[in-house]
Amino acid sequence: MVHLSGDRKMGLKLLDIEHELYGGQAQAALVKYDSILESLDARISDALSAGLGPDEYARVVQLKESNIVARKLLRLAVKEGECASSGAQEVNN
Repeated sequence: MVHLSGDRKMGLKLLDIEHELYGGQAQAALVKYDSILESLDARISDALSAGLGPDEYARVVQLKESNIVARKLLRLAVKEGECASSGAQEVNN
């Protein structure tokens, strides 16, 4: 979450989930949140299988795609957190 202070400097405040994903319990947090997203994916798939109207179908397909992205971002956050905590640094050329 980005916020502006009174002197208009930008600051970054980590969310609780970010603390979990970057902390020592990152793998446990990954399992926890991935399980939630996996359950959501199952419910989305059930809704798609049940048959939906065209507008609702398009919305649910977008939700399914968003859920896939969320799961990928979750894994990326844990991977980045592990690299940061191990002192590994990436070099950009």
